[in-house]
Amino acid sequence: MAALRIQLFGAVQLSHAGRAQDARLTHAVQSLLAWLLLHRRKVHAREMLAGLFWGDQSEARGRSCLSTTLWRIRQVLEPEGVARGTYLIAQPDVVGFNCASDHWLDVAAFEEGVARDGAEAAVAYYTGDLLEGFYDEWALRERERLRMLYLDCLGGLLRRHSETGALDQALRCGQRILTLDPLREDIHREVIRLHMRNGHRALARQQYECCRAALREELGVEPLEETRALCAELLSAAAATQRMPFAASAKARIVPTLRSAAARLDQARDAVADALRLAESEEI
Repeated sequence: MAALRIQLFGAVQLSHAGRAQDARLTHAVQSLLAWLLLHRRKVHAREMLAGLFWGDQSEARGRSCLSTTLWRIRQVLEPEGVARGTYLIAQPDVVGFNCASDHWLDVAAFEEGVARDGAEAAVAYYTGDLLEGFYDEWALRERERLRMLYLDCLGGLLRRHSETGALDQALRCGQRILTLDPLREDIHREVIRLHMRNGHRALARQQYECCRAALREELGVEPLEETRALCAELLSAAAATQRMPFAASAKARIVPTLRSAAARLDQARDAVADALRLAESEEI
């Protein structure tokens, strides 16, 4: 296990050797630390960081706030017993995170998993939207980028599981996509098809209604023709299924009746033949 573990998906969490370090994770500390981690591959000018995070302050005040926040970050990243500079690069003019250190970062693990086409493992690291509760422009931009990457991974897994017949796994992927993006009509259609393949027509119909309600509420539109055609196919199949038990029941009632009638007809034919033979013998 890495000496330092950091989680940015969902709430920011940090631990040293399994021990949580959250007492001094103020909002400012979390924000600057997250930015350095998301831009971990290079160092950054102090002036740029001061302007980005404290642009509404004077230049001197911004640099002072930056220095104070970096000091607090160092207390968190490099507590007593951890050498200075192990994780935080803080030089007179530039600041950065030491990527060569012994650490694990959930965002890095997610991105590396995607790059290796290990989508199944990658999506497991996405435990929530990036930096929940942060609304700075840079945070929103990174959140959306990683969310789209996550949705793309789920879409690929959905197709893969659907092709291999792993329908329940495919359905879970589809539902996870729709939880984040309920207006994805293409995913609604795929979930409907998966329910139909599973023989769960009531769930398929319910999914169509969910799609229709989401589109009406958010966009004020009806589903596309392709989606409506799929619903019509679903209703047609359901009607055929309902007719089948009726036909089977009718057959079950009619066949014994016909057999009984045939037996009575045979008896009547025999009786007529006997009567005819008797009549012919009396004439002689």
